Amino acid sequence: MNAIITGASRGLGLALASRFAARPGAHVYAVARDPDASAELEALVAERAGSVSVVRANVADADAGQTIAAALGSATVDLLINNAGVGGTEFGETTQDDLIELFKINTFGPLLVTQALRSKLAANAKVVNITSVLGSIAQAGSGYFTYGMSKAALNMLSKKLAAELDGVAVLSLHPGWVRTRLGGSGAPLTVDRSADGMVTVIDAFDVTKSGAYLAYDGSTIPW
Repeated sequence: MNAIITGASRGLGLALASRFAARPGAHVYAVARDPDASAELEALVAERAGSVSVVRANVADADAGQTIAAALGSATVDLLINNAGVGGTEFGETTQDDLIELFKINTFGPLLVTQALRSKLAANAKVVNITSVLGSIAQAGSGYFTYGMSKAALNMLSKKLAAELDGVAVLSLHPGWVRTRLGGSGAPLTVDRSADGMVTVIDAFDVTKSGAYLAYDGSTIPW
């Protein structure tokens, strides 16, 4: 199995890379904007010698998808996890530049990376977009203003990809509120608990459920 995971230098991306790299016969392409700054990613590469390749790419860049595709060579993709993401700004303090940068990473990046890799997606491949419950329009409230907007747009991307990519299982996956740099120290979930749950959901997911919006514990989130 060949897996591509963006934002793999820390947090959930690193945890997911570690879990999939541990599987026999698996190869993980760990995509990171600045992999040299992550001692944890370097340690994973050393621990899983031959099973992890680091790809230096910033998903905010227009050519990131082409960079990742080139790193794959002739390999096909069984699993693509669009994990890279950043937080946003609040109403009253948001600028156009803030919005552009946020959507480049949280929404445009997953679209352009998936588009660039379309011809490399294997039969029965899975595309997982790491979203948030904050992208749920049905449950929208105050706070996380632009972040929620970007994740709602990402959810629409998942639905569109599910209709566009025949034979590919596309999933919007909420990791829960996790104690990461983005989630903060007050979050109730550890990285390990969230990552274990997400792996279980990903493993059980198939094309018959393509276009679903699920949480790390397998529960369905309203759009």
